[in-house]
Amino acid sequence: MAFACLFVTDFPAQAVVRLEPDLREKGVAILAGAAPLTKVFATNRQARDLGVETGMTKVKAEAFQGVVWRWRSLSQEASAYAALLDCAWAISPRVEDGPSREEEDFCDTVVLDLAGCEKLFGSTEKIAHDLKRIASEVGLEANVAVAGNPLAAVCAAQGFLGVTVIPAGDERLQMGRLSLEGLRIPFEFVETLRRWGVRTCKEFAALPEIAIVERLGQEGLRSWRLAQGANAHPLIAKDFPTNFEEHMDLESPVDLLEPLLFVLNRLLEQLFARLRMHILSLGEIKVTLTLERKDSRRKWPIFHVRTLRLPVPARDGKLLLKLLRLDLEAHPPPAPVTAVSMLTTPARAPSQQLGLFLPLSPDPERLEITLARIQNTVGEGRVGAPVLLDTHGPDSFQQNCFVLPEMREKRAGGEKQTTAVMRIYRPPLPATLEFREGMPTFLSCEGIRRQILAFAGPWKRKGDWWSDTAWAREEWDIEIRTLRPKVRVELSGNGENETALYRVYKDLRAKRWFVEGIYD
Repeated sequence: MAFACLFVTDFPAQAVVRLEPDLREKGVAILAGAAPLTKVFATNRQARDLGVETGMTKVKAEAFQGVVWRWRSLSQEASAYAALLDCAWAISPRVEDGPSREEEDFCDTVVLDLAGCEKLFGSTEKIAHDLKRIASEVGLEANVAVAGNPLAAVCAAQGFLGVTVIPAGDERLQMGRLSLEGLRIPFEFVETLRRWGVRTCKEFAALPEIAIVERLGQEGLRSWRLAQGANAHPLIAKDFPTNFEEHMDLESPVDLLEPLLFVLNRLLEQLFARLRMHILSLGEIKVTLTLERKDSRRKWPIFHVRTLRLPVPARDGKLLLKLLRLDLEAHPPPAPVTAVSMLTTPARAPSQQLGLFLPLSPDPERLEITLARIQNTVGEGRVGAPVLLDTHGPDSFQQNCFVLPEMREKRAGGEKQTTAVMRIYRPPLPATLEFREGMPTFLSCEGIRRQILAFAGPWKRKGDWWSDTAWAREEWDIEIRTLRPKVRVELSGNGENETALYRVYKDLRAKRWFVEGIYD
């Protein structure tokens, strides 16, 4: 068996740099703590080369030139660690959190089981280099180690730079090159061992087992076995996430659309990089903008939330950016933005089989952008596909998101249901209905008088009596010779002898008759 470990050095600093690539070659120091106790929480290698050290006060650290200062963001660290987990899930389904640093309140290590992965991805050396490359694609520079047990892989990744592959049986030899601090053992154990003259893992592993138990107890025995590369534990796998999230705290509030779109583009790039690892597309995205609080007495933050539901899963970041631009132009945030969060619901990209003799449908992504632009012009809720509501109210319908027919779910059994269709006249045609013994006999409309050949009805309905839009009507379905023979001749080639089925109704409030439509 083999296990791999990914360890991100200077994790709090890298969590910031991955969303600001222009800081990659600069010294970055992370500040934490409330004033006046603000101190340097973490630094990257460039900042340490300039002299900045962890634990410095803010006043002392600001004396160094060429260092970029950022505040610690727990949300950005959570997003960065989720991206690190995605890198491991891209290789193996069995992934475990590495040992966390409780005193520093963050985790920078991931362990994965490579059992069976060699058949899919090649040798362990190749898998280790692939893991480092995948982590680099999401903006994280990680050390990768492969060993025969999880703890040995963790210690090797945290102690050696780059890629380290420990062959089976060589764990003790490779682990002996590490210092005692590389084992992440308790500080009091390290001080005790130094007083004994022990400086390296090799010297620690050479001590007798019984003497270690007598003087350091079971915890010391565990550390001794770890120094030998023989301390193993079962891997506790995590569940694959149901959604993906990215977060970015802004250094200063943003009140213009263009700078905000620049931030949104960075988050989208990270989200799509993570989705591509799992061959997933984006089905829905929720953008939460944290707004600046104008009233300092207000304790709770103010959010501006926008949700986009796509008709088909998308894998194009430019498409999402255009849709977000159009949506924010129509619904701008009411105050400057101080933080941005994106939550996505992944989906499988649908497969589409095109026919040789069928016309091509418009590209779904371009169609969605076109519909969004039209909606910005005509108003929200006025673009889409009309859908009848489950009500007896006249002309009751709503606009739903437009979806191409081939993208809709197929009906069970694949059989099409036949439904009657009525073409509505807008506005309805004024008419006169003649009755004899309570039955309709003649219809007069547009100067034409027709005898009613068959009828059904009446249906009396009313509704919305509690509002100004109250309605009450009496409906009939009648069969007569067509009212518009010229139109019917163009459509079907028949003449005036063709009959048609019409819907007529009486507005009981206005006491007038109308022809509502014709059945196809």
